[in-house]
Amino acid sequence: MKKSNRSILLLVIILIIGAICGNLIGESLKTKLQILSYGVKIGLNPTKLELGVFNLTFGFSMNLNIAGVIGIILALLLYQRM
Repeated sequence: MKKSNRSILLLVIILIIGAICGNLIGESLKTKLQILSYGVKIGLNPTKLELGVFNLTFGFSMNLNIAGVIGIILALLLYQRM
């Protein structure tokens, strides 16, 4: 089976799950392994678009630590083996 047949949506979902699981593990182990909890917050500040009838707010932020990066790498390896 060709790799191009796999869905990009499946890849994104697997990577998000890997990042979430990695961040949870990093936060839960930060008292024992502090290196896993080091990270950065990346994203866009919320921006409002007011059109009179309705308002839209756009924004995105993600707190990524070392354990989250490890989770993303493991999720990517899992995806490649599928």
